[in-house]
Amino acid sequence: MKDIERRGGLYEALGWGALFLWLGIASLVRGLPAGADLFGIGAILLALNLARGLSRIPVNRFTVVLGSIAAAGGTTVFILRQWFGMPPVDLPFFPTLFLGIGVVIVAYTVANWRRSSRPQ
Repeated sequence: MKDIERRGGLYEALGWGALFLWLGIASLVRGLPAGADLFGIGAILLALNLARGLSRIPVNRFTVVLGSIAAAGGTTVFILRQWFGMPPVDLPFFPTLFLGIGVVIVAYTVANWRRSSRPQ
């Protein structure tokens, strides 16, 4: 059990490190395609959970959902900008990200609250 916890902690640390590295790279490199920053975040979160699953460590459903939303959002932005010529929308990245995370956390909590408050 301690080995699983240790490996889980290592994966979490690697995932956070990769996430911050990607955010730094995406902030510094101006020539990235539209949506690449968001897609990269999603890919990192999904890769973290894939590694956890392959190592028989419990997968974090929250980061799977968040990673899927980020990857799908980045892909959608890329398609809309490249193929359909959608003009760029300049939303501040971090406030938008924090709002999205907050919505997901509240929705997840409300959904679980309803399940846990049912009489058994």
